[in-house]
Amino acid sequence: MTRCWDGAPETVADTRFFDLRESGYTGPIDSDGNRVDDPEILAIFDRVAQATAAARATDEDEQ
Repeated sequence: MTRCWDGAPETVADTRFFDLRESGYTGPIDSDGNRVDDPEILAIFDRVAQATAAARATDEDEQ
């Protein structure tokens, strides 16, 4: 059985990814299927999310 959308066999990284998501984890996951816990990387993700939200708010204001 596979949980891949295309029916392909799960890799080890796929298994880790699906297991994390099914356990309720909603945070970032790296390409090896591991949760991202590095504070510097998480800070980068936060800045990108803030910039994206600001850009969307600007786009909505212009419409």
